Amino acid sequence: MSFKSTILAALLFAASLCPAMAADIEPKIYFFGASGCDFCANGLAFLKRFKAEDNRVLVQDFDIVGSPDDATVYVRLVNAIGLSDPRVPMTIIGRHVIIGYEDDDTTGLEIKLAVEQCRLKACPDLVRGIMTYGPEVALETPGEWTVDRRFAKAASAR
Repeated sequence: MSFKSTILAALLFAASLCPAMAADIEPKIYFFGASGCDFCANGLAFLKRFKAEDNRVLVQDFDIVGSPDDATVYVRLVNAIGLSDPRVPMTIIGRHVIIGYEDDDTTGLEIKLAVEQCRLKACPDLVRGIMTYGPEVALETPGEWTVDRRFAKAASAR
């Protein structure tokens, strides 16, 4: 077994021990929007273009108006993160929460930067952990959520 194969096997084994808190090699983008929200539609369109440009990008989107299950996930995350004024769109990459969506040159760039930061320094997939195991996952993992509200004027209150 080569050195690279040994390292990969060790990483996969470590990830299997605690999947909710394991750092992903490729960060996942979680996008929470609402049908009928123009800011959300623009943000989701950007993510589709970004995914087409970079096939390594992993995106999971939620419609908190169109799906009661998606709304439940959103409420769990808002509570786990401790957001007092929740809005959509809300994009989460690792521990980075971006509220609102202005355009590709501002918010889109911030999303791309957050993805690159996670690629350089693997980010935990706390959203998956919270969805699977509950909000305790956020409390049990050290570190703070970074909530970026610079784009909140381009968001809808929910």
